[in-house]
Amino acid sequence: MLYDVFISHASEDKESFVRPLAKALRSQNVEVWYDEFTLQLGDSIRRSLDRGLKQSRFGIVVLSHAFFEKNWPQYELDGLAEREMKGCDVVILPVWHGIAHEDVMDYSPSLAGRKSVSTDFGIQAVVKAILQTIRPQQSPLIIARDTVIEWGLKPPVITDEYWLEVVQASNRLPGFGATIPEESTWSRWSFPLPDRSNSSKKWGERLAWTALQMNWVNAAEALSITPLTHPNTVLDFIYSHPGLLETSEAYPLLLVEYAPQLTIPDMGGELESMFESFYNASIASYKEMRNTESSQSSSLTTNKLCPLCAEEWALRHPTFGDYASTHVANQYFSGGMFGPQVSPYCTFDHAVWLLSEASNWMPRNIHSYLLEGLTNWISWIWGPSLSGSDPGGNWSSNGSLIKRILHCLESKKHFTWSKEAKEDTLERIRLSSATLVLSDAPEELFRRFVDYKFPQKFILAEQGIRDRRSIRRGGSQ
Repeated sequence: MLYDVFISHASEDKESFVRPLAKALRSQNVEVWYDEFTLQLGDSIRRSLDRGLKQSRFGIVVLSHAFFEKNWPQYELDGLAEREMKGCDVVILPVWHGIAHEDVMDYSPSLAGRKSVSTDFGIQAVVKAILQTIRPQQSPLIIARDTVIEWGLKPPVITDEYWLEVVQASNRLPGFGATIPEESTWSRWSFPLPDRSNSSKKWGERLAWTALQMNWVNAAEALSITPLTHPNTVLDFIYSHPGLLETSEAYPLLLVEYAPQLTIPDMGGELESMFESFYNASIASYKEMRNTESSQSSSLTTNKLCPLCAEEWALRHPTFGDYASTHVANQYFSGGMFGPQVSPYCTFDHAVWLLSEASNWMPRNIHSYLLEGLTNWISWIWGPSLSGSDPGGNWSSNGSLIKRILHCLESKKHFTWSKEAKEDTLERIRLSSATLVLSDAPEELFRRFVDYKFPQKFILAEQGIRDRRSIRRGGSQ
């Protein structure tokens, strides 16, 4: 179904009633098949009529003396009657215009026996009667559709299968938390929906926000809005999707998981003042904790003291809140432990992006700190033998770099590049470059990877982990 109602009428009744009726129904967010709205130059009138008769939920039949004398309106009435005979639902909605009961009896006794509405009571009374039939008991779906229209979207009529998808999506769980089946959750850029309620109005509002959220979640996937995206593009995305800016303001901490780049000073657009307010409140709160020698989150900092702000606002702080670079990088690209997935890419993709020209929009101090964090974060490595990690690809040298690194760890030798490790790394860079659509030459990205000493820093970080484990084991004996 593409339309809520089809209006069958005689052309003589357009000026006096039918055109104002069609406009009044449209103003109530009713999808109307009406020749002046629907027919285009060159359209086949018969085919368009047949399509309108077939694809409308109801047929409004404006009965008048002119209607009784015309062939086309009777053709339309026959089509609506045929639909009713084949189904069990009421399709025909009679409107009497300038006629009495005996006039209808003379034309069609069966129509005379139907409940109808007369234009003698005024157009608003006619619209009200029609709406009471096509919108029984203020259906939540109708409320949802009207709300979505008010936000500027153009959804299909409520009989379209699209609304089944909306109802199903309204039951999805938030896309964060532990061990939640992926098929039951929202993907990136989803936010909490209004609470469920037995009220039709509240239920309709939940469905409306589900429809709005489906719109921007699908767009975020199609446009790949991630922590790698330029802040201006992210802001354009937020501004251009109805309801998303308001939702972002309602859930700022969830927003900054999806778009941590917006927390960089002067990159928050219309949200900048809100971010600054949260940041200042966080500074004050953590200052109080440090003054009381609190140990909260001290394991995440470089000096093992309480941080200087909450981790969400580390990019606004001149010393990153004293958080270690690995933690800042992890928070930026991966979000919180039980938060939503914020990036569709793996850790090595993020590292290659930071090595590329595509990341040049970042302030240099932030860029350098994130890159330092990734070089010291051992999760960037790949290889087919790494269970549950980045498997790499199907090139013959895949896994050679991790084998080389492990050999150096076990033998206590300095890392040197083998031919196979070089080939492996270059192929993995090519894979990331293709995934991220980077313009840099893979060979140049490899040179930067070597210059930043990723393998050597991996060895240092892994050796540090092993030493700490050894100390703990020794202390527990």
